[in-house]
Amino acid sequence: MNTLLIKIMLMPTVIALVTFASKKWGNSIGGMLASMPWVAGPIILFIALEQGKTFAVNSIPGMMVGIIGWLAFCVSYILVGKKYNAIVSLFAGYLVYFLTGILLNPLISKFNIFQWLFICFFLLFLGLRFFPKVENKNEGFKRTLRFEILLRMLVITSFVILITYFAKILGPNWSGILTPFPIMTAVLAIFIHYTQGIYQVRKTFMGLFSGIIGFTLFLFLQAILMPLTNIPLSFGLGLLVNVAVTLSMKQVFERLDIM
Repeated sequence: MNTLLIKIMLMPTVIALVTFASKKWGNSIGGMLASMPWVAGPIILFIALEQGKTFAVNSIPGMMVGIIGWLAFCVSYILVGKKYNAIVSLFAGYLVYFLTGILLNPLISKFNIFQWLFICFFLLFLGLRFFPKVENKNEGFKRTLRFEILLRMLVITSFVILITYFAKILGPNWSGILTPFPIMTAVLAIFIHYTQGIYQVRKTFMGLFSGIIGFTLFLFLQAILMPLTNIPLSFGLGLLVNVAVTLSMKQVFERLDIM
């Protein structure tokens, strides 16, 4: 099954569900739900089924580089977003993401999966510890946007087509790097930035943080388990760990008043 088709089918549906969840339970919960492997998981699955487990496992270090790029995107977006609008912040975030990918791409084959897990966790927790603060100057700030959910779905579908096109041109390493590309993160950020302000964007990113840690473990487990067992068992165990870690991190973040 074509991975572009998977993305086009799943991304708009997930962004609609995340939007409803954010409006009902808050942006931190919406961010946590958005960080689950809704799209990257099926992509890895179909890569494994179509290209073989070895190919899928070899693509995972590139995906971990993509997670580091995601962190760089979030930090850059907040730093720029404190002074500038959503579009400027988005371009700044994407620029830093690609620069991160360019710098780390030559190192993908230099480290094994255990080392990449350590690097990702170290940088994620470092990023969380020093994540830019935002004053809640716009408390009560709210803009309405007609057809917001439909617009989010259209924007995310356009992003998917564009990124998938470039991934095919750039080759397998970049296909891995672009699998966790912050499409969902970006769409949430620009719409929340416009309608609710940068403070709420940060809350969404904190929710995403609680899930991205579980997602990193999910990737690691696929690299370890896929060569040793069958794909359904590998994915089932990975998803269970992903959900358990995400819910645990949510509890920790709430106790530390991070979310």
